[in-house]
Amino acid sequence: MKKIAFASLLLIAGFSAAAQTYQPVTSKNKTYLATIRGLTYTYKDGVITLKNNGKYDLGTVSINASSKKDTTLFGIALFEEGMEKGKTEKATVYFTTGNGKDMHEIPLAKVDQKSLIFSFDKATRAIK
Repeated sequence: MKKIAFASLLLIAGFSAAAQTYQPVTSKNKTYLATIRGLTYTYKDGVITLKNNGKYDLGTVSINASSKKDTTLFGIALFEEGMEKGKTEKATVYFTTGNGKDMHEIPLAKVDQKSLIFSFDKATRAIK
């Protein structure tokens, strides 16, 4: 029984090491934390799926992506049209790499998707 449990843990650890990372929210702002409470998102093949199971309709949400391997890689998914409670929306992640004048957009095929790190950048409540 112990061998089966240990093998299962190793299998799970192997999968988690090869997947994207979702950073936890570190803000201490109570209004911001209340705004994002209930928001969940997932990433797959260049698309972020955002679910609003929170208490508020949203105005704008942006989610950033960076890379463990390429420090100049930056990605962003923008949800600018607003989002009602209980809805699910999808947005494409746009990736750039380089610094200053060398910054340019790169296609998804050139992004090491397993090394991506995602985090909330901005979330605002909708004005009624």
